[in-house]
Amino acid sequence: MEAVPTKTTIREVARAAGVGIGTISRVLNSSSQVSRKTRARVLDAIHRLGFRPNAQARRILKRRAEMVCFLLSNRDFLHPFHARILQGVESYATGMKQHVLFAALHYSPKTSPERIDLPPVLQEHGLIDGVILAGTIYPNLLQRIGSIHMPFVAFSNNVVGMDDQQQFDQVGFDDSEGTLHSTRYLIGKGHRQIVFAADISHPWLRRRYEGYRQAMRENKLKPVLVTAPSGLAFGDFGQRSVGRILAQKPRPTAVVAGNDEIAFGLWRALSRRGVKVPNQISLVGFDDREEAVLMDPPLSTVRVHKEEIGETCMKMLLERLHHPQMAFSRRVLPTEFLIRGTVRQLPRSSK
Repeated sequence: MEAVPTKTTIREVARAAGVGIGTISRVLNSSSQVSRKTRARVLDAIHRLGFRPNAQARRILKRRAEMVCFLLSNRDFLHPFHARILQGVESYATGMKQHVLFAALHYSPKTSPERIDLPPVLQEHGLIDGVILAGTIYPNLLQRIGSIHMPFVAFSNNVVGMDDQQQFDQVGFDDSEGTLHSTRYLIGKGHRQIVFAADISHPWLRRRYEGYRQAMRENKLKPVLVTAPSGLAFGDFGQRSVGRILAQKPRPTAVVAGNDEIAFGLWRALSRRGVKVPNQISLVGFDDREEAVLMDPPLSTVRVHKEEIGETCMKMLLERLHHPQMAFSRRVLPTEFLIRGTVRQLPRSSK
């Protein structure tokens, strides 16, 4: 029987190079604390002996697992918006030779922090280095993660019930600025009777409403909020809102929807009633979901750069792992208003 060749160990490399195992670790990790002469001697020994450190050995040397957890809380697997954030996390992680583990968690905001049953991967010491929190995030989860001393970065737009104090690393985008721009665009197209459709009990939709309201007030126009029964799915909310919108006196010429799902529901219900978009009513959304380009005509909307959010979360988490004592960071990414086909220019007589 042919003998199975044995693998060269890190101790054999250290012996051949005349250095300690710690020096081998520093060379493998490209540390600047090794002289050029010693580095050359170690690299020569690695080459001569054919040494290839396995993943587990590399992690032991770095004292890190090279793995992070993307934790999606209180969302369906996988919510399209957060799936795109996860894509960005994985894209950046791959380039940095890190691994991403997905986990889901459902919990109540009323549950005491110590009773939140975290996924097992977060409870086992040493399996992962840190967490990226997405989904709807309540203070009790932040406290629970903090209690196990796990570095984390949170998607800030969906953090509910926290004040503005800088207590953790976070990445988000500017909700208010997005609807400020889209509403200004409608006003620039001659629209004056513009309503906002959303359930603003959601903090991210409330911030979008504030952007809409700012644009209306700076043009001395009256902001109008149209709501529907709470607890509805966003698409159903849009469909249920149409009757209230069309009953407004005077009838609105444009609607700012809190998100694309609401806009899609509005568009469907308007179509059933024979009200054409944008000929009879203009419509803008928020998020730039896949549904936006499937509408006829395609929806003008605010694009959120979701993959960039994920990349920034991953980058910030790695910064935290390398510099545990650094001050907490908050990064707010800009949005982009996309002009498509659901807004029309009003004639002067309609202004």
